[in-house]
Amino acid sequence: MLSFIFNSCQDKNKKTMKEEFDWKESVSCPLGYPVDVFMGGLELTDGGYTSLFSGLHTGLGGWGSEGRSMSSGVKPLPKRLNVIWISFVEKTFYHVDAELDYEKIAGLFRKGYYLPSINKDNPEPFKENYWTINVGFAPGGMAVVWVAGAARQIEIGRYQGIKTEIPKEQVEKLKDEPVYSMLRPEYQESVIKNPGIVPQEVQDANKDKPIPYGLWDTYRKKYNWKINYELPKEAELDQMTYKLYNGEKVVLFGDYQIKKYDIPKELHWDYEEEKAIPKLISFRWNEKVKKNCGGYIKFKEDQIFKAFEELTQGKAEGIPLQITIRITHTGDDASVWLEGNGKSIGLYKSEVKIF
Repeated sequence: MLSFIFNSCQDKNKKTMKEEFDWKESVSCPLGYPVDVFMGGLELTDGGYTSLFSGLHTGLGGWGSEGRSMSSGVKPLPKRLNVIWISFVEKTFYHVDAELDYEKIAGLFRKGYYLPSINKDNPEPFKENYWTINVGFAPGGMAVVWVAGAARQIEIGRYQGIKTEIPKEQVEKLKDEPVYSMLRPEYQESVIKNPGIVPQEVQDANKDKPIPYGLWDTYRKKYNWKINYELPKEAELDQMTYKLYNGEKVVLFGDYQIKKYDIPKELHWDYEEEKAIPKLISFRWNEKVKKNCGGYIKFKEDQIFKAFEELTQGKAEGIPLQITIRITHTGDDASVWLEGNGKSIGLYKSEVKIF
């Protein structure tokens, strides 16, 4: 089985495509649910592959965060995910073999995106390229692929792995290999009890609780929501950043920059499209006598998910919602509300920081 997977990474679909980009691979997992890749990786359009085998991943940065990379460079893009990994908390190996949406990946790499400049001498927005294919593994065999760059990450797709066992004859051959440790129950147990891998507070919080299978799929549910800012008098929104629970991240331009520069519509702060529930929203605005005012709202997970569910009554499609951020007239505090369906819910558990 293992030789089949390895060979398929090299031999399947030998048709070569000439498109090449400078990119690296990365692996992600949720905090508290460490993973390690046993074998395999991303199959490329020229018949080669990029391995995802790069050591244990802890998820300390959270779901969707980038891990280490072993093969940054110019090469074709991937067309398939074919990999075996271990979920240490489950003590289970999973195998996923799935075709990726090549055109979606290539379209993002070809187009790139724009970011606001922080250079006072060259204030115009600048074009940035995507440079990472990030692969996330969550309990239950869930795999997600994102395309990422500086301050931006977009989901490509979600894939389902199946439980798999490593044949005994292969295990015997691996005793002198680093991957053999993944097969040992005592090593698996040591990983999940190591506070340097799973912080003690996370171990304590998860103790005696079942694994929340399906949680990371709820993160992917998209809603028809937008932002409404109530800023101090004569202030203009400069830019904002969304960090979403599904691992996506985007930077958008406010009115201050839209008036000065030719910003693509999809990067306008008020561009309407369905998106996942926000984990954090940071923002910046300018006043007549004060520039570069800003802050962030970090949402409390249980509260914001309950509020979205309550206002949509479980029917996300088509129900317009609005997150209103009210900055005080003094510009040093803010409140945040979720509104829609004739109701308004104060998100008072949110962490608010204004500077």
